[in-house]
Amino acid sequence: YNLDNLSVVKKLINVSKKKIKIGSNVKIKFVKDRPGHDRRYALNSNKIINQIKWKRKTNINDGLSKTVKWYIKNQQYFKQDGL
Repeated sequence: YNLDNLSVVKKLINVSKKKIKIGSNVKIKFVKDRPGHDRRYALNSNKIINQIKWKRKTNINDGLSKTVKWYIKNQQYFKQDGL
């Protein structure tokens, strides 16, 4: 299914609140130089679904949760010099 970027960000905030302490008044900042440009990105997966019967293994909520967990667990990765 398709989600616009704002919906994904809101889901990410909700998932993050369950994993780490963040303020209840989180603000989403819209960048002025790209109004409307990032409304959504979409991929058409019909070809891979039809040709090899591909199915996603993880839904969006579980995927975001696993991603946030990985980032929390691997913070040292981002503290390396040059990153």
